[in-house]
Amino acid sequence: MPVRVTAVVPAEPDAVWQRWTDFARWPEWNKQCVAACLEGPLQPGSKLDMQLRHPSGRDLYTRPVITAVQHGSSIGWEARGLLVRAPLASTLIPERDGTRLTVELNATGRLAMTYRMALSESAQAQLWTAALQGLSGSFGEAAYG
Repeated sequence: MPVRVTAVVPAEPDAVWQRWTDFARWPEWNKQCVAACLEGPLQPGSKLDMQLRHPSGRDLYTRPVITAVQHGSSIGWEARGLLVRAPLASTLIPERDGTRLTVELNATGRLAMTYRMALSESAQAQLWTAALQGLSGSFGEAAYG
């Protein structure tokens, strides 16, 4: 079953895009991110190296591959394993009060159930809701810069 979380970030789309795709700085505003870096340019085929914190407190390591980039409006990546694919798509849409950022993810494949046992849909929703809340809150913090 797909997981979808959304937040309206109180900033212009360009500013949200810059912060959302600056993976090395995710730990500054995302309490669910221990470390992250993009290996190579922001383009399909590049890999992310991410250490995320499960809502239970344990750390998760993943190396998703960037699958799609529409500068300023969407980015997608996919974690891959034996008989499982876990794509994530994020879209940015300008709104009157800021930028709506939506994250959608879903595990598919013959071993998708195993993936969901390690990272349940509820845990995924909590992880990405916290990330979007952190991103949104970072635009009110003068310390980010």
